[in-house]
Amino acid sequence: MSRFLLSLLLALPLTAAADTYNYLNITAGSSIQSVALKTVRRITFSNGNIVVTAADGTETTAALSALTNLTFTETATSIRGIGLQPADLCIENGRVVADGKGILLVYNAAGRLVRQQYVDSSRTELSLEGLPHGIYIARLGNRSIKIAH
Repeated sequence: MSRFLLSLLLALPLTAAADTYNYLNITAGSSIQSVALKTVRRITFSNGNIVVTAADGTETTAALSALTNLTFTETATSIRGIGLQPADLCIENGRVVADGKGILLVYNAAGRLVRQQYVDSSRTELSLEGLPHGIYIARLGNRSIKIAH
């Protein structure tokens, strides 16, 4: 199985993805880990795990048996204005409210991932409590909103 996944990863246009995408998201069970693509130096398989090694030597590991998804996340651009929120992704009382399925991602103005949560129900709320005041971007699938927090 690890040879199959390695072949799949090698077939991906990683150099082209670097121009369009900023993060590699690893979903294993209910755990979602994001790694900035510009820091990825090596992706290997060891002892039944996928291991993503960053330039600083840190490793992100997930069990292949629990691995359900490997995705790339685009840079958030062309975000709707604060007043134009889609009904299935909005802000209510300091919480991001999402309807649908996927990974709800919240980025700060510098583009850093600051919150994430797997969404698999008709209504999921993600608190922004504890985050400094500022502008954030929330994404669920191809929907994005700008948040003034």
